Amino acid sequence: MTSSGPAVPYTLIVLKIKHTVYGWLLLAFTLNLSANAQKSALDEDHAGFVPVISGGAGYVHNVSGGIVTLEPQINPVLLVPFGRHVLLESRTDFTGFFQRENLTDGPFKGKIFKTVEYAQVEWLANTHITFIAGRYLLPFGIYNERLQPIWIKNLQDAPITATIGTRTSGAGDGFQLRGVATQHPGYTIQYSAYFSARSDINQLQSARVAGGDVSVFLPRLRLETGTSYQRFLQDRQIDSVAAYVSWQPRKAAVDLKGEFDGSYYGRGYWLETAYSFTTLPIPRLLQRTQVVGRVQHFFPAHGGGNSLPHVNNQRVDFGLNYYVRDNLRFISSYGRTFSSQGNANVWNVGFTYRFFFPLWPAKRQP
Repeated sequence: MTSSGPAVPYTLIVLKIKHTVYGWLLLAFTLNLSANAQKSALDEDHAGFVPVISGGAGYVHNVSGGIVTLEPQINPVLLVPFGRHVLLESRTDFTGFFQRENLTDGPFKGKIFKTVEYAQVEWLANTHITFIAGRYLLPFGIYNERLQPIWIKNLQDAPITATIGTRTSGAGDGFQLRGVATQHPGYTIQYSAYFSARSDINQLQSARVAGGDVSVFLPRLRLETGTSYQRFLQDRQIDSVAAYVSWQPRKAAVDLKGEFDGSYYGRGYWLETAYSFTTLPIPRLLQRTQVVGRVQHFFPAHGGGNSLPHVNNQRVDFGLNYYVRDNLRFISSYGRTFSSQGNANVWNVGFTYRFFFPLWPAKRQP
């Protein structure tokens, strides 16, 4: 019998089979490790992708010029993450305003007002850009976007100039870009730019405006300075500007903030300082105390108006807050307003509470 080719030794055939089997086993083992690693990563990520309800609640008993106002309120915040890069965020305000029927006597009457403060979708494109669409808080100065919530602000009454750059509703309906332009060990530059369309829809009111904000943060000093600009693009087109500073020194439990605001209707400033007793050598029960002081001055222009005083206005405030826990505090303050229309005392007492809970339990790692 003739052969069609050279004979293949039996031992070589066995070695080839073994090598093939080992190769497939190695491939299967590698794929299994990769699948387990991906599953582990997904499980780990899933633990952080849980929707939560956050926010604050409180009650303020206000006496302004002898007129008593009762102001219960709750501000729930909904956070719904979609993976690593997309977040749905919304905050609604429910505030009751109750006054005596004849202002100084009679039964208390009033109503509860509901406001959608913001409802936005945020897309974290990269470490430098976050794209926001929907209803967002106008990033003008530092008060409207950072200090306005009841559980954050040290004094419950807003500064006189807080309405500059935030008309008509404190929020915009449109688009916003924000993020960190550059970051170094010695400084960080942050920015935001936005455009809002005009809207008269109930709960979604906004004005047609465009503007932006830039700030520089120095981490070693814990100091931030920034400026804001806005152009009002409907009716009387006006410019509004702001400059602000925030400082929390490392060696003292002090929080210093200040802002200057200016527009067609006037200009003014406010300076606020808060000191916590946490570092004082006193009984721990007293270390939960915080004292606050604020001075402000407003100078009207073109007759003022647009939610701003029509006359020169000055005010000083002193506050005393006590933290029962990190998320529960009693608040109190006294203020005195000085103007040509008359001086008045303003008193506030009440409490604030911060809450946070997931909509379902997060998946825990073994």
